[in-house]
Amino acid sequence: MPDPVASSGAIKHPGHIDEFLLYRIHKLTRVGIRGVGLMFRREIGISRRDWRILAFVGQHPGLSLSKLAGLTSLDTVIASRCVAQLVQRGLLASARQRENKRILSLNLTESGEAAYARAHAGGQHYNMELAACLTDEEAAQLDRLLGKLEERARELTEREVQRSGGAGRDEGEE
Repeated sequence: MPDPVASSGAIKHPGHIDEFLLYRIHKLTRVGIRGVGLMFRREIGISRRDWRILAFVGQHPGLSLSKLAGLTSLDTVIASRCVAQLVQRGLLASARQRENKRILSLNLTESGEAAYARAHAGGQHYNMELAACLTDEEAAQLDRLLGKLEERARELTEREVQRSGGAGRDEGEE
């Protein structure tokens, strides 16, 4: 009878940090986002963080800064600085909300919409090139597996938040 530990490999029973699932995903993410970030800078003149902000404002026109910070997992101060730079570059417009003059509404400008469209198309192409090494069956299986892992990570994180008395709720976010 086959050994269940041996057949599950290092994914379920890592011996060293290089075999930890989260570390392997981290390494994949670092390499992948570096490549796409270089492409964004070269072809569009924006950073990955700029792209993330443009993408969420493009998806949610009229977004407030605090909601943008939450959606992008950025500290509000960092998000504010990025937004200010994107406004200065003419990619974002900000206006005071009618209902509450203290809150800014963010929208893409015409130039911002063009940058967003180019970045979105470039990101899609990069994603397709990255996933091209997978068969259709492998891609579908990976999609399902990532969903399972994301759900499990949320459960484990919530457990740790509870055990920590709610401390560290935002720890580790970019």
